[in-house]
Amino acid sequence: MTSRAELARRVDELARRHAGRDFAEAIRAYSATLDEEVQEELKQVLLARAADFDQAIMDRVDARGWFRRQWDRAAEPQNRR
Repeated sequence: MTSRAELARRVDELARRHAGRDFAEAIRAYSATLDEEVQEELKQVLLARAADFDQAIMDRVDARGWFRRQWDRAAEPQNRR
């Protein structure tokens, strides 16, 4: 049986070598070599990665929003504060 750490390592390796649809195809091909139980574990690894990615994007959006508000506030004329 393939461990979760091994699945995560393989996903990282495929992500370094492929992007977009090519990555999806590489994952699909890799998944086809696994038994059903390990495929389910692979799905969990991928879902966790997707959630981490979504959170990272939201963190960046939030940070940019804060930075932009601070920048705009600093650029306001002194008498408007």
